[in-house]
Order: sequence, then structure tokens, then C-alpha cells
Amino acid sequence: MVTDVQFDIRGTLLPIDHGYELFTELARLLPWFADEPLGGVHAIHGADTGHGELILNRRTKLMVRVASQRVPDLMRLSGQTIHIGGRAIEIGTGKTRPLSRHTPLFAHCVATGSEDELDFSNDIMRLLDEMKIDSHFICGKRQAIRTQDGVVSGFSLMLHGLPMEHSFLVQQQGLGKYRKIGCGIFIPHKSINALT
Repeated sequence: MVTDVQFDIRGTLLPIDHGYELFTELARLLPWFADEPLGGVHAIHGADTGHGELILNRRTKLMVRVASQRVPDLMRLSGQTIHIGGRAIEIGTGKTRPLSRHTPLFAHCVATGSEDELDFSNDIMRLLDEMKIDSHFICGKRQAIRTQDGVVSGFSLMLHGLPMEHSFLVQQQGLGKYRKIGCGIFIPHKSINALT
């Protein structure tokens, strides 16, 4: 089983493209996390300054997805400080958030190695077929993400028309590469009408 753990955080600004730096800081504090097969880190959300940074507020959270048996180890992040983009972020109390069985599902970014939207769509069809997942999907905006392999392309992705058991499987396993820097992690979404 896989679960999300949500931590309060305190900070001021964060780069919009923060996934790789966030992962390296978490792996510094939790050396086991780099090799955790089902581990993933959700992108942190905030208000866009228009200058490549996000403004953090009291409602901003750090969310990490791990195998349930790793939750006690992950809780050791509470009280730690990480540095991203030269700015300190304090990690507060953590609490578990079980995965939802609701659909549709949305991922802020999915990366398959393809730069072109048509090739990406073909990759998604293949990955869903390999997982025996029955779903329709909608690709959203193309993004550039900094990774350990350099800058790669990804796309936001909506999955809809999923049976409940398939929704749960996608949330547990994710889609594509770079799960630990925020890619391929799905959360329930209220509507298929808009992608961000």
C-alpha cells in the first residue's frame, strides 16, 4: 500500500522548477528515499510571482508519497530545515493522507522521454496498456523540468473515465519517469474541463 504524508512548511519563496533541488534535499536527510521504489514528491504549489518563483503561505504543504511501512521513517523530516534556491524552508508536523479512489485524476507533470506531444500521447497509450489501465486522457501544457539528466520535457495530464480500481493503481504506481522530482504523481481532480 502507498500513502501520502503532508507536512506543514514555513518559508517565503521557492523556484517554480524546484523538484530536483527538493528531492536532493530530502534524500540528504533521508538516504533511503533515493532508492524507495514507490517514493514520490508532489510539486509544491504557491502564487506565481511572475519572476520564476512561488510565494509560499501558511496553507502551503509539502506532500510525499511513500509505501505505508515507510511512514514512520518519513516522519523524521519534521523539525528539519532544507534549502532550495538559496532559501531556507522549515518542515513542520506531518500527517498521513490516504489515497483517494475518486476520478478523474490529474498529474501536474508527466515525463516519458518524448519532447513532442504526439510522441508523448503514444507513450501514455503504451504505458496505460502495459498496466492494463482503461482510461481516456487529455494532455495539457508542455513544461521544461530540470532533472539529474538535464532539462527534459513533460506535460500535464488528465486521466478520466477510470474504473475505481484503476484509479487506485495509477495513484500507487504513477506514470512515466522522475517520480521523485514531482512527475507522474496523480491526485483526484474535480473536473476535466480545465488543465493547468
